[in-house]
Amino acid sequence: MRTAFFAAMALLVLTACSYIPTYGVHGKLVSVEQQVIDCEYEAALDTLQRFTVVGSAKEKMWAFEYMGVVYQEKMDLEAFNHTVDRFLFNEVGRGVDRAAIIHQWNETRRTIREKRVYQLGRAECATNFVK
Repeated sequence: MRTAFFAAMALLVLTACSYIPTYGVHGKLVSVEQQVIDCEYEAALDTLQRFTVVGSAKEKMWAFEYMGVVYQEKMDLEAFNHTVDRFLFNEVGRGVDRAAIIHQWNETRRTIREKRVYQLGRAECATNFVK
């Protein structure tokens, strides 16, 4: 009985810890990660743009980060740099080192690519370089 109790408590702790990073983030914003994994960039950007304006501080950080990932994936350096500048100018990004933010966003992109390989069997999305 005692072992079952400890096993249940351990399972509860592990389950709760997986939800902490998304606590306080709108579900629609959380689902953007899957859209980016599935290469649905325009749908993701539509949601992300809204949350950079009307979201809470945590939601804005999340939205800017995933916007940066999308622009990196699309290889749109101008939009990526603009997003970094917008983040640093925004209240949530003031005082943050530019290089640290870019490193963090690159790590998020790496994670997205790993999930894409696992789910879709490929790291890259088909891109259209014609503007």
